[in-house]
Amino acid sequence: MIAILYFLSILLGALGGLMLPTALVALSAGDSELAGSFLLTSGLTGFFSGGVYFALRGHKKELVNAQTFLLCVLAWFGLPLAGAFPFVISGQLNGIDSLFEAASGLTTTGSTMFRSLADVPTAMIFWRAILQWFGGLLTLLSFLLILAPSGIGGLPNQQVGVIERNLGDDAGRLLYVVRQIAAAYSVLTLTLAWLLIIADIPPFDAICLAFSTLSTGGFMPIDGTLAEYDNRMAELIIAMGMIIGSTSVLWHRMAVRGKFPLLREHMESIAMLVLVLSLGLLYSIVLFRLAGSASVLPPSSALRQGFFAAISLISTSGFELRHADVTVLPSLLVICVALVGATPFSTAGGLKLYRIGAMTLQAMSEISRLIHPSSVQGGRIGRSAFTVRLLKAIWSSFLLSMILIAVVAGMVTYDIGHFDGGLVAAISSFSNIGPLYTTGWSQVGAWPAYYDMDLIVKYALIVTMVLGRIEIIVLLGALNLNFWRR
Repeated sequence: MIAILYFLSILLGALGGLMLPTALVALSAGDSELAGSFLLTSGLTGFFSGGVYFALRGHKKELVNAQTFLLCVLAWFGLPLAGAFPFVISGQLNGIDSLFEAASGLTTTGSTMFRSLADVPTAMIFWRAILQWFGGLLTLLSFLLILAPSGIGGLPNQQVGVIERNLGDDAGRLLYVVRQIAAAYSVLTLTLAWLLIIADIPPFDAICLAFSTLSTGGFMPIDGTLAEYDNRMAELIIAMGMIIGSTSVLWHRMAVRGKFPLLREHMESIAMLVLVLSLGLLYSIVLFRLAGSASVLPPSSALRQGFFAAISLISTSGFELRHADVTVLPSLLVICVALVGATPFSTAGGLKLYRIGAMTLQAMSEISRLIHPSSVQGGRIGRSAFTVRLLKAIWSSFLLSMILIAVVAGMVTYDIGHFDGGLVAAISSFSNIGPLYTTGWSQVGAWPAYYDMDLIVKYALIVTMVLGRIEIIVLLGALNLNFWRR
């Protein structure tokens, strides 16, 4: 437990440190009382986390067996509690709604409890955005340091060459990976914000949008859609940011290092780009046909809206150019794409294309076996061997995910009285694309907003958002006594 407390103190201290720039935002907006609240909360968080950190710094910090899983579970369930305090002390939200907003931010889901941002202090809008940014970084580190090295849910681990399977084997190597990922993530965020400012987006909005875009979150700094800015260049920058956020950081690393032959082997990232092109073209055609004529919606505008809707859906960001664009396709297709999501080692949510590709290969293999019973079956998924053990892990993760979605969808349906709404809410939370629920479905007038749902349903959605990030098997592993006996 010493190692778990040590690393939790680091994460809590980092979260407390993010309250300092938020306090500066409050001061710049003339809200000294809110700035003082952020400074006080940051100080208390820093005092507590710092005390634990320095008390345990000289002890042996080795994570073995299920301890890595328990660290992941405690971090993802515990940090939203700390992140909720600013919402509570600001008086904007009550306890459960504050926890929901913080969990939505850290999991980069983008579901909100605010009815309108018009009366929300600037510092609180910034806090929501920076929570998403930190959650995106935490997502990448969870994949690289815990989930993939452990082979959770069949995630590929052959390409994680910079990661040790055991976090306690080499603390220096662990810190090296954290520094590398955090530095690249920060540079990309600053670059994105700078480009948006150059594109004539107000600086504050540009920073918040950069935080939300790279983390593939859905929080907007204003009410409404991106069309409110009426800025084509900004839309293109955000679309590119969503693509970067939803493709693998390992793929990015290969590109930066000039290892272009390896890029072709990273099939899930290539498959995602193909899916963006295909779905974007489909959206564009449907939008153009619904408009009726080129005078109502020019082909160039149809392409712009269609491809943006496709990128937003696949990346599980939830941004919109025009309200309800994403719903022009059949609802079953939309929620299936949202459920699949993008690639592993990215900030996007969902089941991940890697798993869908593996299950598709297995299906093709079984069909081939029926045609040629004596043939020798085999294959690869990217650079990972196509093995029975891998598929068992993938199918186990898929089955547990479907059970979770079914249970939560039933709970939401019982509360709101609409099965379609319950299913969309459950998938939106699991795939961390919260705005999908409120995006303008034909039945949305009869669906209550998140803030009108029952208390137990809000808790269920919070748990679903977190489990969508850490994998259900991680929670089961952390609670399994057999893991601790090894």
